[in-house]
Amino acid sequence: MWLTPTKSVSSSVALLILLVVRWSHSVLISPQEANQFLRRHRRANQVFEETKQGHLERECVEERCTKEEAREVFENDPETDYFYPKYIACVEKFGDSEKKKQDLITCVHNIPDQCSPSPCNARGTVRCEDKKGDFHCHCFTGWTGASCEKDVNECTRSNGGCEHKCNNTIGSYRCSCHDGFMLVGRHMCNDIDECQDASVCGTALCQNNKGSYDCLCEDGYVYDNKSKSCVDVDECQSGVCEEECLNIPGSFRCFCDGRQGRKLGRDLRSCKPITPCMSPSLKRNPRSLYLGRMFSAVPVVRLRFRRRVHTGFSAEFDFRTFDGEGVIFFAGGHLNSSWIVLAMHQGKLELQLKYGAVSRVTSSGPLVNDGQWRKISVEEQGRSLVIKIDREAVMKIAVNGDLFTLKKGMHELNLTVGGVPFREDGLVNQINPRLDGCMMEWRWLTGEDTSIQETIRSNDNMQCFSSEVPGAYYPGSGFALFNISYESKNLSIQMTLRPLSGIGVLFALVHQDKVPLSIALSDYNPTTEEWRDFILVSVGDVVIASSPAPFCDGESHNIQVTISGNQTLLLVDGQPGRSEESEYTTDVFSHSSTFIGGLPDVSLVSTLVSAAYSGCLEVAVNGQSLDLDKAIHKHNDIRSHSCPLLNSQL
Repeated sequence: MWLTPTKSVSSSVALLILLVVRWSHSVLISPQEANQFLRRHRRANQVFEETKQGHLERECVEERCTKEEAREVFENDPETDYFYPKYIACVEKFGDSEKKKQDLITCVHNIPDQCSPSPCNARGTVRCEDKKGDFHCHCFTGWTGASCEKDVNECTRSNGGCEHKCNNTIGSYRCSCHDGFMLVGRHMCNDIDECQDASVCGTALCQNNKGSYDCLCEDGYVYDNKSKSCVDVDECQSGVCEEECLNIPGSFRCFCDGRQGRKLGRDLRSCKPITPCMSPSLKRNPRSLYLGRMFSAVPVVRLRFRRRVHTGFSAEFDFRTFDGEGVIFFAGGHLNSSWIVLAMHQGKLELQLKYGAVSRVTSSGPLVNDGQWRKISVEEQGRSLVIKIDREAVMKIAVNGDLFTLKKGMHELNLTVGGVPFREDGLVNQINPRLDGCMMEWRWLTGEDTSIQETIRSNDNMQCFSSEVPGAYYPGSGFALFNISYESKNLSIQMTLRPLSGIGVLFALVHQDKVPLSIALSDYNPTTEEWRDFILVSVGDVVIASSPAPFCDGESHNIQVTISGNQTLLLVDGQPGRSEESEYTTDVFSHSSTFIGGLPDVSLVSTLVSAAYSGCLEVAVNGQSLDLDKAIHKHNDIRSHSCPLLNSQL
C-alpha cells in the first residue's frame, strides 16, 4: 500500500519497516496494529500544514512540543537550535494560562524571526534581513560591522576626496577648507578674495594671496592692525647709522660729523675720512713773520729797547700784502706819550703819529697791496721822520719830540708788530688794525733780534706761505662769522673759489640750532642719489638747487645763488643748475647769522654738510664783498687776503 506523507513521515515509516523486518522473527503484530502505527495521529487539519507559521502554532503553541517536533517545523538544525531554548523560555514565562495564551502565541511566533527585535544598530542600518538561524544587517553608507555599529572613517582613504581637510563624523564625513578658502560643492575649495572688502586693509594696499591676503606698505612703513594704516618705522632706534641718524617719513638719513673730518660712506650709513682732492703749495718761509695770526688784533711781536745813550729811531723790513688796511707796527712809549704807527689804509702806507698834544696822519706813495715784496724803511732824521719804499722817500714829516722815554737814566722804546698796545679807538685815524701781511729781513734800530727768529722757526703759524695769491684761505677748520642784515626777501650771493676738497660749507645762515640756508660742496646729491661732486643749495636737509661741480682742477670757479621769494636760481660758471620745487620762507633770514667756510656747533641733522671748507674763497653778499678782517669772529688759521698756490692735483 502506498502512502503520501511528508518527508518526515516517510523517514519514520522506513525506519519502522526496518525494525519490523529485523524483529519479525520475534515480534508479531496484526495488520490492523501496523496500520495504526504508520498513520500517527495528527494534531490539526491538513490546511495548517501549508506554512511554517501554521506548523509552529499547531506543533508548539496549541500544545507543548519537543525539540524533535520543533525540527519537523523548521526542517533544519540551525533554526531549531536557535528556536527551542527561546521557546522553552516563552513557555516558562507565560505557561498554559488561558489569560496569557495570546502573549505566549506572540512570544513563540517572534522567536524564529531573528530580526524581531532587530539586533542591528538602528542608526546605521537600512534593514535587517532574517537568515535561518542568523541575520544580516544592511548598513547605510558610512557604517560597517555585523550590526552596522561601526562608523567608517572615510577620511583615511584619499582624504575622503576632500581638497583640503576631511572631518570624520558619525556615519559620514565633512570636507572643510583652510582659512581664506570657501567650500565649493562637497569637496573642492576656492580662494576667498578678501581684498574685495575695501576696509580690510584700511589705508594700506591689499594684496590677495592663495588662502590669505597681505596689507602692504611702502618701504619704511609697517602695517598697524589696530589702526589699519601704515605707520612710519623709526629705523634710528635700531642703530642703522654709524654716527647721527635722522628718522624721516618712510626712511632715515645718516649724518657724519664733517667738523671732525668725516663724511658719509657710499653705503649711506658708515663714515669715512674726508680726503683732499688737491695738494696746495703750503711751503712756508721760516725767516718770515705773518702779521695776521691773531684775529683779536693783539700784536704778534712785542719788543722793548733800552739805551743808555739816546739814539734816533729806525726800522727797515721787506713787506708783502694783499690787504688794504691794518697796522704794520707801533713804536713809542704809551698811549699818552709820543708814538708813531705805520699802517696800511686804502692800499697805501699811512703814518699816524702823536707827539704830546700834536696828532697827525699822513698817507702817500704808491699802492703797496699788490702782493709784491717791497723794502720799507722808517727813520728819524733830525726833527723829521722819513718813510721810504724801495729806498725812495714817499713821506717826510716834521716832528717835535722824542719817541724814546727817559726812565731812571735809560732811554726806553716799546715796539709792537701787527697791532698796537692799546685799544684801537686810541688811534688818531680809526682803522681796522688786523692786517694780513708778511714781513722779512727786519732790522729794528739798526739791529736784528735773533730771539724773534728762533721763535718763528719753531712755530709754523707765525710763518708766511712762500707763494701766495689774492683771496681768503680756509684751511678746513673753523669759520668766519658776520652779522649781516637781510631785510629784503631777495638774496644774492656770489662766490669765487678754488677748493682743495670736494666737501665743505661755503656759506650758511644759522638761526639757533637750525640752518635755514646752506651753500656747500658735496660728493653726494640726496635728491638725485648720485655720487659725484656737487654744489648743493639747501634749506635744512632739503635740497632746493644743485649742480655738478667738478671744481678740483686748480682753476677758479664762480657760483651765483639768487633767492627771490621761494624761487632759487643757481649759476655755476654761468650755467644754470637744477632747481627743486619746495616751500620755504625767507623770513627767518633776517634773524640769522652768516657763517662763511664752516658751521658752529649745530646739530648734525640740521643740514646736509657740516665739514669746514678747504681752499681759496671770496664771497660777496648782495653785491658787497665780505672782508674777513671785519668779521665778528674768525678762526686764527683763516687767512683774510692771501691764499697759497693750489697748483697740483692729487
